Amino acid sequence: MVTDDFYRALEDRFRGSRDVIKRRQSVYLPFVEALAPRVQKKMLDVGCGRGEWLELMAERGVPAEGLDLNEDFVKAGVEMGLSVFKADAMQHLKTQADGSYALLSAFHVVEHLGFNQLLAFLKEAYRVVDDGGAILLETPNPANLVVGACTFYLDPTHERPIPSILLAFAAEYSGFARAIVVPVNRGEIDNSLQLMPGELLGATVINKVVSALDQNLMQAPDYAVIAFKNQDAELIRIAESLVSASPLSVSKDEEEDVNALIERVVEAEKEAVLWREKASHAEEAARRTEQISLEMKASVEASVAKRIATGLAEAQARAAAAEETAIHAQQQVQALTSSTIWRATRPIRAGVNGLKAIGFSRTGLKRVARPVLVYSAAYLRAHPALKERVASIIARHPKLRARLIRAAGQDAVFGAVAKSAVDDIESVDQLTEQGRAVYLDLIQSKKTDDE
Repeated sequence: MVTDDFYRALEDRFRGSRDVIKRRQSVYLPFVEALAPRVQKKMLDVGCGRGEWLELMAERGVPAEGLDLNEDFVKAGVEMGLSVFKADAMQHLKTQADGSYALLSAFHVVEHLGFNQLLAFLKEAYRVVDDGGAILLETPNPANLVVGACTFYLDPTHERPIPSILLAFAAEYSGFARAIVVPVNRGEIDNSLQLMPGELLGATVINKVVSALDQNLMQAPDYAVIAFKNQDAELIRIAESLVSASPLSVSKDEEEDVNALIERVVEAEKEAVLWREKASHAEEAARRTEQISLEMKASVEASVAKRIATGLAEAQARAAAAEETAIHAQQQVQALTSSTIWRATRPIRAGVNGLKAIGFSRTGLKRVARPVLVYSAAYLRAHPALKERVASIIARHPKLRARLIRAAGQDAVFGAVAKSAVDDIESVDQLTEQGRAVYLDLIQSKKTDDE
């Protein structure tokens, strides 16, 4: 059996100090301070325990009384000057008139009742509360897995945890017009969970896990149901304002790291853009250089080709000129060889070639030259037209004329010969046998020409 002193010692160890409990319960004060002027009736705190809530009401001048079965709690409350008495809640409520209280409160009481007792309690509470009044029931929150699975059972007198939606439904089922669930005391949990900044890789998946832990392990350890006997928009609004969202914060350290990382990424992107621009300029410069190189190469090739073409043209021109000169010379040779004088001098040329062939000396050549010239002079005298042409040629070449005079004498060159026959020359007998043969060949050539 759980004795009164054991239970008080248990409360002192695990419930928290009076100051802590008063601070936690202060969250409801805005609602109570708005309700008290509207319904000027006293308030009843069922299972008042150490009397923290009654003390808060006394500090604000709100009339309130409390009851509890634990004698130690009742004694301590009386000593503090609080309106506290020992009584069973159900028996006390049954003795109260309808609409006796502005507010009926019960902190961590309903979890001590079986569910049937709970429904009976709610029906009596509905009856004894004023038409403008309400009830305030706080209990452990089993949505917090640690509370529902562990800390709830630290109190051996607890029956069973009650989910918030079940207690709210039970209140409305018992006749209350509106029930509002207010999670409380979440700030008492050392919740170090934080969301990762969304910019980080994998933040979406990790944050889902973190949120699941937060919703199941870090839910408010307690909740309250504030149920109104009748609709009152202003009081309902105030009660709803007590529900404060406690979203997980984003890690500041990681956010700073992310911001720094983003700044570095931005700087890196700027630098990348700068280098891409430089690369683009370099590529453009390379293309220009290549174009200039191609243009220079083309210019050089054009220049070389031009020089080659010019040289080729010059060579072709020179070749054409040389060819023209050769043709002209050939024409002159042909004209010369077909001329009469060429034919006239054929014996002389033949004789000279013959002499060269047989190896005549220069002296011997001179001895033979005179009779040949004399014979040639006689031939020219016999042909006046040829004579005039030869005379005209000799006249244009003084040196040749002088040599002929020295070789054949002036008479032979310029004298007149009546007959074309040539007398025997004594000097011919002095020739060698080969010389005489040449001389005879010249005579025979002359006869052939005459014919």
